[in-house]
Amino acid sequence: MAEGPRALQAGEWEQLNQLVSTVFRPQMFRDYPQLFNDDNRENLRVVAEDGKVVCHVGMTERPASLAGCRIDVACIGAVSTLGDYRGRGFASQAFQDACSKGAADGVDVMLISGGRGLYTRVGCREVGRDWDVALTPDGAAGLGSSLGLAGAGAYALTPVGREQIDHLRAIYQREPVRFLRPLADWEMALDCGIVMNTASDFWGLSIGGTLLAYLVVHQPDKVHRRGPDVPTTVRVVEFAGERTAVVAALPRLLEHYGTERLTVHVQGTDLALHALLAGGPIAGQAGLVLKPATASGTLRVINFPQLMDRCRPLLAERIGTKAARDLTFEADAPPGSAEGGFTIRRGDDRLRLPDLATLAVYLFGTPGPVVPPPAPAPLAELLAPALPLPALWYGVNYV
Repeated sequence: MAEGPRALQAGEWEQLNQLVSTVFRPQMFRDYPQLFNDDNRENLRVVAEDGKVVCHVGMTERPASLAGCRIDVACIGAVSTLGDYRGRGFASQAFQDACSKGAADGVDVMLISGGRGLYTRVGCREVGRDWDVALTPDGAAGLGSSLGLAGAGAYALTPVGREQIDHLRAIYQREPVRFLRPLADWEMALDCGIVMNTASDFWGLSIGGTLLAYLVVHQPDKVHRRGPDVPTTVRVVEFAGERTAVVAALPRLLEHYGTERLTVHVQGTDLALHALLAGGPIAGQAGLVLKPATASGTLRVINFPQLMDRCRPLLAERIGTKAARDLTFEADAPPGSAEGGFTIRRGDDRLRLPDLATLAVYLFGTPGPVVPPPAPAPLAELLAPALPLPALWYGVNYV
């Protein structure tokens, strides 16, 4: 008989290590210290059978800021089942168990580092109206002059480490859409050197000894290439700070690593960086390409009424205080459930969203045309300026 889903027990660490090492790779515990630590053991949801742990859904819980609105986020990773125990629904049960625990803990949304059927069947969707930028050496050659960055060399580009944690934190804390990242997350990321599943370097840009921006970059020789024709790539997987400094760093990183391409993900709220890259004369040419993109992985809403109440100040900024105050948000089922629909009301006006998948896309958007609500409603026009909500980017908080 299967036991669970439940929290990992104190004496089961080695069994869990064997499971994730078998399904993924050895040293998962080293690469994901935010996930695999004793303080987080209750969030490691497992199923046991035949006296051993055979299925795991890992989760971290962190607060985040959406343009000043505090929400709580669960991040899911290291989802794994031993081969002999697959096809019996264990992963689905453990995933729902994680959703239920997240709801009990006050989580608003869940981010999942994957998009397979296990998640999409229960309302998880790719969301966000972001951009992916690709830069080649040809594009890099003209980038600085096209943006008037003749003084870009004034920025010192140097590796940063633990001794700069306080400065890195201060820079990240100025980002409007971010995780409220505890000190331990910075320490673990810098110690293990793994960010978003790949060995990474941390670079800082400074003038006169003052750190103005930083970039976290995948080491190109550690990036998995899908084929011999895929160009070697340096990926910028997190950045923060002065956007002109960030742009100035891109050609220099290409030159430093000697790669054929650099990529960087730009959040939909980052209009400054988008304008710097999209507004130059080389934008749209082969050397610098911007493409619409979603945020990383998929998203599931865990507690719709609570999420919208917490985002009410942002709604008030966008549609007015009275209109935002008059809105009510209802869910057919308890928080964390995979079932039921959702309703937004303002007086006698009613907007109905039939399921989690529709809700996720409606609230956080996608790169394509705006998805209308399932039926015409006066509220749709009122809410149009308020949505989409900002989508988070993992960076250091990827599990």
